[in-house]
Amino acid sequence: MNPTTPALEAHELTVTYDHTRTVVNGVSIEVRRGSFTVILGPNASGKSTVLRALARVLHPASGEVRFDGRAIADYGSKELARQLGLLPQDAIAPEGMRVVDLVSRGRHPHHTPLRRWSAEDDEATRRALEATRTSDLAQRRVDELSGGQRQRVWVALLLAQQTPVLLLDEPTTFLDISHQYELLDLLRTLNDEGKTIVAVLHDLNQAARYASDLILMQDGQVAGTGSPQELLTAERIRDVFGLDALVVPDPVTGTPMVIRR
Repeated sequence: MNPTTPALEAHELTVTYDHTRTVVNGVSIEVRRGSFTVILGPNASGKSTVLRALARVLHPASGEVRFDGRAIADYGSKELARQLGLLPQDAIAPEGMRVVDLVSRGRHPHHTPLRRWSAEDDEATRRALEATRTSDLAQRRVDELSGGQRQRVWVALLLAQQTPVLLLDEPTTFLDISHQYELLDLLRTLNDEGKTIVAVLHDLNQAARYASDLILMQDGQVAGTGSPQELLTAERIRDVFGLDALVVPDPVTGTPMVIRR
């Protein structure tokens, strides 16, 4: 990867559903290499659509997505899967699948007809389980786990994939508050270790605490990009979210903390 180019870029990206309804209109953004980038915005603002277009799950009606300076459309499927790992909102494991078997699927992009399962794959799977503290769950069935455990297992799959960039679509949804922060702490650790993280979140204060960069969406367009300190102002929160709020320093981190008036 070229250290001088953004990890991901979108140029004049427009995405439509059913060729009639425009959900994202003319969006241009950059994801800095090594950043923890959070995409924020009200419901139906286009957050998840942008993330799915960045991951090539959705194909734009116009515009272009580039990864490492190269059009994402030019990558082969396995080639891209060795660079980008995606955790979608609706990730579902096959019924009865064990945790270790699900996590080992992250190694699939590294296999070819001449390269089958190897000791390197065993080691990558083991390390992914250890990093997410799911080693003790390895022989459990995924559908028997709690929501927080399942999310850690899905992140383990992404780690086994060994991609430099991780994209996560609302990873804290349906988790209780302690598991939300546990997962975000894990993502921050991965970011500190060099992974580029792009996540769609709903909670303004969680975004402010964990993100290095924010992309603020409104009505299918970019309402602002920058650091939490730059973007999370009372005026902007009122304009984008319709919320009359007070923004004060978080007493623990010093990052912006949003309080409803």
